[in-house]
Amino acid sequence: MGKKRDILFMPRHLVTLRFIELPSTDEAEIKDMVEFQALKEVPYSREELVISYRNIGSYRKGFSYIMLVIVKKQLIEEMMAKGENRPEDIRLETELFYLSLLKKGIVKHERASLAINIKKEYSELIVIDRARPVFSRGFRNAGDFLNEIDRSILAYKRDKNNREIDDITIIYASDVDIKDIKLHIKEYFNIPVNFYEDKEDLANLDFPLEIGLLPKEYIDKKMYKENKKEILSMYFLIGLVILSLSSIFIFKLYEKNKIINILSNGISRVQPRIDMIDSLLKKTEILKSRRENGELILNILKESYGLIPADIVLSGMDYDGKVFISYKGTTRDTANVFNFIKALERIKYFKKVEVKYATKKEIKGQTITDFSIACQIGAGR
Repeated sequence: MGKKRDILFMPRHLVTLRFIELPSTDEAEIKDMVEFQALKEVPYSREELVISYRNIGSYRKGFSYIMLVIVKKQLIEEMMAKGENRPEDIRLETELFYLSLLKKGIVKHERASLAINIKKEYSELIVIDRARPVFSRGFRNAGDFLNEIDRSILAYKRDKNNREIDDITIIYASDVDIKDIKLHIKEYFNIPVNFYEDKEDLANLDFPLEIGLLPKEYIDKKMYKENKKEILSMYFLIGLVILSLSSIFIFKLYEKNKIINILSNGISRVQPRIDMIDSLLKKTEILKSRRENGELILNILKESYGLIPADIVLSGMDYDGKVFISYKGTTRDTANVFNFIKALERIKYFKKVEVKYATKKEIKGQTITDFSIACQIGAGR
């Protein structure tokens, strides 16, 4: 298992691995070809297998060189069941070993190199020709280790297309005794052999791995859990936003009510509005007999009502039946009266807008201004 993430690395001897060349460079086509080729390699149905691959690159025009991996799903599930925690992902140790050899410069791009990774329980051989893996074999160390090395080399040489090996690198764990291995390898080959002690865990190295062996149903469950977490987080954030907006709204509403209570000096804030609306309705009934002026007054009332500033409380609106409409009310700041006048001057039906009076008075320690604004109808009729 990796230390940074809970990753299970599958040893080479537990998987079927092939290096194949496919006649396409299109990823969608390659994926379909890989599935087809994998089912030709093993006598199992697609449902029983986990298939993955790494696209090594293109070494011929129109072709892609693929590291194909096939493993029985049952084997993976058994390995997962043995662990205390379910792994986040399952990777192939061969891919990790190959990438580490390239990064460390252990294999040369112009040579055919044999690398042997020896661990306490199992080992793996890989031949890399001009930076391209061409042969791989893994085995448990329970049997005759040296004979397994011999069988692997003979299997590689049986393919006449494989080049002669130029150099050998032995990488071994610190708890492995390689005294006999060194002697055998030096006797077997007449080429340079380099030995390296593996002082760092490959599982902790950060490489762009492409081969994933976690079964699809586990990936789907993992994605579902991640999506569920994201959705819950989103709803939590939405809840916080709603709570914040509600708090702001309640605070503003409280402040507004406080101002209204001061301005009305204890008088019900609902009754004046009801009286005002009742008065307007009565005047509207009267004006119905004079259609032209009635429609004009209704339009003025409708337009002016939307211009009333938030800090002004109207106590009445009056029409003299001829050319004047008056607005009466209270405010904490006299400047609000003049702002209201400027707003009323924008109404096209008014010829002239002026203050009839603006009187300040004290209510509960607060300075309040009573005002009356007269608007002469004339323009825009």
